[in-house]
Amino acid sequence: MENFGIICGVTLGLFGSVFSVVQFFYQRYKDKEQAEQAARDREQAAKDKEEAAKEAAKEAARQEIRDRLTLLMQVIIDKDIPRESRQPFFDEYIAKGGNGTVLKFWLENK
Repeated sequence: MENFGIICGVTLGLFGSVFSVVQFFYQRYKDKEQAEQAARDREQAAKDKEEAAKEAAKEAARQEIRDRLTLLMQVIIDKDIPRESRQPFFDEYIAKGGNGTVLKFWLENK
């Protein structure tokens, strides 16, 4: 009976040691996989941030054009300024893509 106890103890000890080594390598594998995922997440976050910055720059440029068109429209519509003086503003308005009621106003008020 004593021999059976000793054999069981040694077997369980060896099994525990093997299990410990396997768990060590498995955990190392999982840590490496997690580190790679974190690196991919950081890269994706950097790409998203870069795209957001580009989109913000595009929106700022569009807003700048809209603001400039509004200013030009106000100058073009102002009848206190002679028509010849407003001509360069009208030309810039057309060059920046302006259209609509301002053109109609310009053509009707010769």
